[in-house]
Amino acid sequence: MRVKIIYTVFFAIILCNVNLSAQPFTLDKKIKPIKLELAEHPDYEGAKYNEADYTLNQGVKNYHFVKGHGIYQYVDIFIFSDEGNPNIQADLVYNNWGNIEDTKLTSTSENGIINLKIRSYQDIGFIVSSPESNNINYSIIVNASKPVMNYLGSPFVKATASIAGSPVATNQPSPTPAANPNNSGNISWWVYLIIGALLLVVGLLAGKLMGRKETLSLVLLLILIGLTTESYGQAGDLNDFNASNDLTNSRRAHIEAGIGQLNDAFSTADVAEELIEQYYSLGSCLRSSSPPGQPRIPSFCQGEESACADCFASARAGFDWTRYNLERLQTIYDCSRSYIDAAIAFGDNVSGYHGVVGLVWQTEKRKIVRSVETLEKAYDEKRVEMLHSFHEALVELNDCEQAHGMEDWYDRFGVMFYNFVEMRYHR
Repeated sequence: MRVKIIYTVFFAIILCNVNLSAQPFTLDKKIKPIKLELAEHPDYEGAKYNEADYTLNQGVKNYHFVKGHGIYQYVDIFIFSDEGNPNIQADLVYNNWGNIEDTKLTSTSENGIINLKIRSYQDIGFIVSSPESNNINYSIIVNASKPVMNYLGSPFVKATASIAGSPVATNQPSPTPAANPNNSGNISWWVYLIIGALLLVVGLLAGKLMGRKETLSLVLLLILIGLTTESYGQAGDLNDFNASNDLTNSRRAHIEAGIGQLNDAFSTADVAEELIEQYYSLGSCLRSSSPPGQPRIPSFCQGEESACADCFASARAGFDWTRYNLERLQTIYDCSRSYIDAAIAFGDNVSGYHGVVGLVWQTEKRKIVRSVETLEKAYDEKRVEMLHSFHEALVELNDCEQAHGMEDWYDRFGVMFYNFVEMRYHR
């Protein structure tokens, strides 16, 4: 029985879907978490949203997890009650339901509205509870901002006359087509599929430590869980995006106004650093600043309003898009390795409870390590492909710079930035 419980939990830890999301895990089978699936926001393009009402029964905790957000989105979770001012507590968790990262109360929150500000690569878990001796009706509104992809910053600075050199002849070759930014976007799905397959292999290997009948039953159960939405202690349809969409209440109206201001702020070209700093990052694998040591490179063209902007537009778009896809690739890899390493550490710990299980686990662990090596090879191959696209964007920039008097721009400046990026995204 102990072995069955241990590896049921292990299975739950490592079996996640291909978009690299995973809800917090636990040893307690009585915990039935409620999923909050984000949908496209009807009013703000690129943003996501969900709203639902729940009942918190006396002496019971409600477990929620948010999914559907991306690594470049900033998530706001609002928790409040329309019925008086009950004492509600929200605990933000990471990896497992017992690992509480932050706690907030309605009694100490402005207007009695708890606001959790998070950025995470995986599902966001939080626990709602109350010390009161009666049932409490409460609401949750979740808002994920439009993806913000500007923290890497621009490396370009205005070139001086001494740097530019002599003007080039007017018969310069026309710019070569830049790498299509939309093609690079497929990288995330490509890596997701590899990660999903890897983690599923880990789960199946762990399942070998259980009986054949028990393993089949567990796999079927997990598939059913993945295909259905669990809802416990919920008042109304959990997946109904329009559930309780009555904004006449003052608190709801206040939240809606705040969401509008946040989405407007995140839609600007340059989001204020003080706004970004309010969001707590779950996981050290997430970054929110430009890479240290990023070189500055001179450029003839500065600003979208200048006469040279048309020539530089597609090249700069390819340049930035590839940089962020390389950043996303490395983030997915780092976060996945962190998650897998945690699962392996968990397997190492629980295998000590039983000698036979420990021997079997060591064999299966070696297979998992070999699977990780396959992931590393896939990362390296995709990195090379993306660096090729990045080089093409730099070549197009070189043609634009030469057309405006910057001779040998790539050899003098572009190659320096390429070398920086190549080293930056090594594993």
